[in-house]
Amino acid sequence: MSGLLWVAWRGQRAQAAAIAALLLLYGAAATIERLEPDLSGLTFQLAGLLAGAICLIWGAPLIAREFEAGTHKLAWTQSVSRGRWLVAVLAVAAAGALAATAVLSAVLTWFLPDAGGDPMAWRYYESHGPVPYARALLALTLGVALGAVTRHTRIAMPLSVLLVGTGQLACRALRERFDLPFWTLQWAETAAHLALALVLTAIAHAAIRHRA
Repeated sequence: MSGLLWVAWRGQRAQAAAIAALLLLYGAAATIERLEPDLSGLTFQLAGLLAGAICLIWGAPLIAREFEAGTHKLAWTQSVSRGRWLVAVLAVAAAGALAATAVLSAVLTWFLPDAGGDPMAWRYYESHGPVPYARALLALTLGVALGAVTRHTRIAMPLSVLLVGTGQLACRALRERFDLPFWTLQWAETAAHLALALVLTAIAHAAIRHRA
């Protein structure tokens, strides 16, 4: 399995580099915000875009590009099953998505310690606690599932970003309907995100399993 993970990592280095560049921009924005108090809230406003970037840059092309390039024929005719191949590529992508989320959380916590304000305000709520990590995994698996079903990056990429954005707005609307403490709502939303991520992973697996 380690060899398969190494191959998966080599195939995803470009996505990892793109997300790393985005995190550098977040760091630059946080630094500017510390130097210019008039820009307070800038980094928190941008923080919600990370899930969309993970979906667009990493999730949607992960399987769709294999179909477009025809490399899935080579990968799936080896001794490795399609299920193990999917586990490997998803494991690498998920590790990258979680690491990116951790870095962004650190930037928001260390660079902007006093910018939290109301814990139920969406810009604070969506960048603290377990929700950002679960949302990153959900965005990743959404892109992967769309790529596996449509088999075209030009369809999966814009559609995935649209759905991630719609989902975030829907979550904000639903939060206002529940009068729950911060941590109770955080864990409930995290569980819902992870459950949907598992469903999307199953859809992606079914899509590649029934692909001739």
